[in-house]
Amino acid sequence: MDIITELKQRGVINNITNEEKAQKFLSNKDFSLYIGFDPSFRSLHLGNYLMLVTLKRFIQHGYKPIALVGGATGQIGDPSGKKAERKILQKDLIKENVEAIKKQFHDVLGDNVEVVNNADFYEGMSIFDFFREIGKNINVNYLLEKEIISKRLETGISYAEFSYNLIQGYDFQYLYQHKNVVLQMGGSDQWGNITTGIEMIRKAVGDNNNAFGITFNLLTKSDGTKFGKSEGGAFYLDKTITSPYTMYQFLLNQSDADVEKLLKYLTFYSIEEINQIIAEHNQNPSLRTGQKKLADAIVKDIHGEDELNKCHQISQMFFTNSLDQLSAQDLKMALSGVNNFDVVGSDSISILDALVGLKVVDSKSKARQLITGKSIYVNNKLVEDINMNVTKSMAINNEFVYLRKGKKNYFIINFK
Repeated sequence: MDIITELKQRGVINNITNEEKAQKFLSNKDFSLYIGFDPSFRSLHLGNYLMLVTLKRFIQHGYKPIALVGGATGQIGDPSGKKAERKILQKDLIKENVEAIKKQFHDVLGDNVEVVNNADFYEGMSIFDFFREIGKNINVNYLLEKEIISKRLETGISYAEFSYNLIQGYDFQYLYQHKNVVLQMGGSDQWGNITTGIEMIRKAVGDNNNAFGITFNLLTKSDGTKFGKSEGGAFYLDKTITSPYTMYQFLLNQSDADVEKLLKYLTFYSIEEINQIIAEHNQNPSLRTGQKKLADAIVKDIHGEDELNKCHQISQMFFTNSLDQLSAQDLKMALSGVNNFDVVGSDSISILDALVGLKVVDSKSKARQLITGKSIYVNNKLVEDINMNVTKSMAINNEFVYLRKGKKNYFIINFK
């Protein structure tokens, strides 16, 4: 099965600009392709993971794709899908983010991907060169018809963001002319940017060109929300920001309605294997077979088998309420996503104040009821004294104490 047919079977593809050129691409492995990534933060997140998985699929089919990080475009910000102007990031911060994301590309995709920074495309190019070489080829009326621009005209759009479409379009033209890249891919919100690049290539090299684009369905859950985000923010691929266990738990908690789509989009199980997983899952959904396969596949791909094994171990410790058997490092990872309360300028806090501060309860009287009801544990030890103080001397690694309400609700008290 060719790669485009596979992506169609998985339900990933939203649109293709030219099917004839797509077939020509499939018959020539010398052609390359690319996806662009925005360096707005120092880590990619699970929402970006679909793009990484797709690049890896192309690698498995014998292509050597390009992962482009937007050191230039990130200085402006893509207006696609935004109702207001993006916040401008400092250049030094963008450079730091670019370097961090470059490393993630190689961590997840290995050495079979070429990483480029589009800031390099503009070395030595003045603004007048840009207008002469790029701006002259695209009519303003053409840009005004773009949905990403027309939607913002009512609320206002700066000249910088208005010009973004040209800059990303030039990325495609540059890669086409210098790297034999004929395919740009991105989310469905990138259609306008991709087609501008194709138009620039047409103006630069003529109608007889090989450029085309593919857009993907945006990865949303059955409730319409974006996959990879929660009230606490995005789930990042950098384990110092989002621990592997936090990611693992997030994936385990996906709804039954979403699990088949997520398996098709984000894992390397074949369609036949996914059908078997879903059939087994539907026999007893309470076992969460589909979610377990999903979590195992993604965590292993991003963080490796050792981290996945730690996630299994931590899950078992949670199930048996035996977190005290974990190392301090693994315990911190296990509890990285729970509610925190900081004790600043003191080496102790009363258990009643701690329970209120952690918002376990909203009053000391309710806190007393929990303790007398034998529902509160500190570092896995039952609290029986309502006058007990939680002290820094109890802290693991002199940093934190963990508190449990009942069997499953965990909290952390940090001593600063």
